[in-house]
Amino acid sequence: MRPIDLRPEGLEYQRLTHEEIEHYNQIFIEDQSERGQSAREELQQPVPQSWVEIETRAAAVVRGLTGSDLMGHVLRRLQHSPGVRMLSLGSGPGGIELSLAREAKDSKITCVDLNPSLVQLGQDRADQEGLCVDFHIGDLNTIDLDAASFDVVFCHASLHHVLELERLAKQIRRTIRNGGELITVDVSTRNGYLMWPKTREVVRALFRTLPPRFRINHTAYDTCRIDEEVWEMDTSAGSMECIRSEDIIPILNSMFVRRQFVPYFSLSRRFFDTMYGPNYDLRESLDQAVLNWIWELDCHYLETNYLHPETFFGIFG
Repeated sequence: MRPIDLRPEGLEYQRLTHEEIEHYNQIFIEDQSERGQSAREELQQPVPQSWVEIETRAAAVVRGLTGSDLMGHVLRRLQHSPGVRMLSLGSGPGGIELSLAREAKDSKITCVDLNPSLVQLGQDRADQEGLCVDFHIGDLNTIDLDAASFDVVFCHASLHHVLELERLAKQIRRTIRNGGELITVDVSTRNGYLMWPKTREVVRALFRTLPPRFRINHTAYDTCRIDEEVWEMDTSAGSMECIRSEDIIPILNSMFVRRQFVPYFSLSRRFFDTMYGPNYDLRESLDQAVLNWIWELDCHYLETNYLHPETFFGIFG
């Protein structure tokens, strides 16, 4: 459990935010491997091919239910008329935002992130390409946003790092212009990236059936090792990761009007993200079959409401 005195002005909060900055500096700035070079080139965190595949399938679900995927919905707003203003909160180095700016050159995009190094990385790229994207350093827990300033607020996998969710939601509501939208995709696990009880039961049973090579853990230890049980630890006990992830949807529903909402990933996160995802070579028939099997089970458990979603896409007015 997170410390009771965790608050933006406290020493523990400062320690955790410092560690978060150092974590992403390691990914985007300090890593000299091919993976690090890819992160700096793409300005997005590298992910395994299995995660790319599973995200592609999720995007197809969103597109089928709402008429477009995440990027399409954001571009629709940005290209609606010249001078549309978008605020991206927790943008990191802005790989997604710069891609949007290349397609919507008449829009104006403002990016805010806690990490000074990533802000500089993104601003340098925007300046090099002559894109209308401005980067600023800001803490989403304490940020004050000007009233009625943006047509779109974009939060891409950033809200699950926020402690003061109610305060931030009020600031977002304050800054969105009349008729504007909040567009977001984020994690909706239990706090601390823990599994819901039924999810844990299903995931553990599936995990035990997998050959050892699919159970190699690439992120939780100093060196890769095979897990006998699927890894699970309260990440909010020592970091800002998923510190209040289970509260995101209820808070958004209480402060905004839901226009589009698509839940997904009831269990796929536990097999295909950066922890176990690198174990899958989708050129191999067994690897492809396991991915297909887990994806179909994931869809089934969501459709039957047996498991909670661990991710969602939403547009809120």
